[in-house]
Amino acid sequence: MASTWSNLGINLQGTGDNAGTWGQLTNVNLQDFDYAISGIAAITLTGNTTLAFTTNSSSTSYTSEAGRAKILVLSGSLSATTVTVTVPNIQKDYAVINNSGATVIISAGGSTTVSIPTSTQARVYVNGSSSVANELVNFGNITALTVTATALNSTNVTLNNNGVLSIYNTGNTQYTALKVNGGASSSVTFTLPSADGTSGQGLGTDGSGNLSFNTYATNGFAIAMAVAL
Repeated sequence: MASTWSNLGINLQGTGDNAGTWGQLTNVNLQDFDYAISGIAAITLTGNTTLAFTTNSSSTSYTSEAGRAKILVLSGSLSATTVTVTVPNIQKDYAVINNSGATVIISAGGSTTVSIPTSTQARVYVNGSSSVANELVNFGNITALTVTATALNSTNVTLNNNGVLSIYNTGNTQYTALKVNGGASSSVTFTLPSADGTSGQGLGTDGSGNLSFNTYATNGFAIAMAVAL
């Protein structure tokens, strides 16, 4: 029975196969498993990139391949551009840290991809049918949160160290952001209104963090000036 290969490109040796090299091939397999579970691939992007991955290797010498790594750390000096990183079309997930200066599109060769803005961390998975999607994000302190989904199901999201919550436009090029005052000495939770106000109303607080839309009186000084004129 000849060797076959797994989803991760692991050499599945047949009975009586590879006499004299069985142990070396087993060691390569174990190193491939190790890299897929915890390996970190540091990649400097200069343009579109396809990650290395061998599906049916019988080599007795181990070579790390970025397409098999668990964590992809993307760096570079790109600016105001978009590049595509093509990963192997296998069933696999990746933790992606994008510090390349550009928006990175993760593709497995199909039309369904994931866009990751620069300075963003995301976890993505490939379904083995050329599609890539976002999985639940993130690890540690969140620099930015990217979710391509109908909903993010989480009780709380915490941004530490004066983090910024940025909500991007459809092109992932511009955003509206919220940030706490760096000198804040106490915590406060603002509860948004349950419905929109009417035209001309402003957002106010009851002093306890409950926000509501209200109609505010016109400045008296402005009225007096208008009458005088």
